[in-house]
Amino acid sequence: MKQHRVNPVRDVVFSAIHSDSRAEALQEFFHRGAQIYVVAGALRDAVAANMGEYGSNAPRDFDIAVANIQREVFDEILQSQGRQNRHGGYVLKQIAAPHWDVWRMEESIGFRKTETQCSLENLLRTFNLDCNAIALDLRTGLFLDAGAIAAIHHRQVDFVEDVIHHSHETFAAKALLLHLRLNYQLTDRMKYFVSRHLENASLMHEAQKIFPGLIVPPMNQRSSFID
Repeated sequence: MKQHRVNPVRDVVFSAIHSDSRAEALQEFFHRGAQIYVVAGALRDAVAANMGEYGSNAPRDFDIAVANIQREVFDEILQSQGRQNRHGGYVLKQIAAPHWDVWRMEESIGFRKTETQCSLENLLRTFNLDCNAIALDLRTGLFLDAGAIAAIHHRQVDFVEDVIHHSHETFAAKALLLHLRLNYQLTDRMKYFVSRHLENASLMHEAQKIFPGLIVPPMNQRSSFID
């Protein structure tokens, strides 16, 4: 794991977060002694845009992990801000702005499924795909990178180092969608992983987060995507 300062990316994310009225909830978390991290896809795409690799640095949504906060306090702050999802986090929506998915880091799905000790480093390892394994500390502006910046530069998807495997079907779908949507190349072991674990239901679920109304091809056509 490496720490970086990537000031242009930090400034883009900070501007989007702190200019939003929902940031009042994050400030309340800070007042209660919490640590807050933006993680995964929004950072991946902002880093890529900063490199001139693809697309816009305007995020589709923000994934926000909150550590060192009691469940009761977490609910007290967020229950009037949005709806609780099936994993115990909250989805905070605002018109013409990215959704925020906010959860207690200690309750991350990867930790619950694998009984892994909660830490930011382990959280990134539960993301499985190296290009998503990056976090921005909203207090310090520091990035913790578990291989994402190199993966983005090379436009390639592999497993994060010391990966904590779980939810195989979901991550197979995520890897394939990165290949289709952003032209990230899959390593040989990722191709093998996708071919073994991809399921139509997971692919449909992940694809419709990005492309509402998308009709996913039948599973007997999937091999053509990863050859």
